[in-house]
Amino acid sequence: MLSHHELATLLLIRDADAPIQTLDSDFLALQRYRLVEMDEAGGDSTLRLTTRGRELLRRLTHDEGDERSI
Repeated sequence: MLSHHELATLLLIRDADAPIQTLDSDFLALQRYRLVEMDEAGGDSTLRLTTRGRELLRRLTHDEGDERSI
């Protein structure tokens, strides 16, 4: 389960206007869960969401139409 700090970090990476190069424990945890990865193209290492990370955020923020009654 992700902490609120890790979820906030995912949103930060998704919404960043500039490449993010900071590594802290939240970024490392997200990398371990395969939600973010290092993009080393162009000589600079920057963080980006993986397909899995994008899908998680999509489900958390846009799945309103899939409400099922119990």
